Amino acid sequence: MLVISIKTIERHRAKVLQKLGLRDRLEPTRCAIRVGLTEP
Repeated sequence: MLVISIKTIERHRAKVLQKLGLRDRLEPTRCAIRVGLTEP
């Protein structure tokens, strides 16, 4: 179990999305499907 705050998680997620050039939280899933990392 990680002992970090929700704000920390949100901040990390926002930075990852920004670095990948993604707009919202669903975009990483769409990207993974598009490149074949997972199935719909």
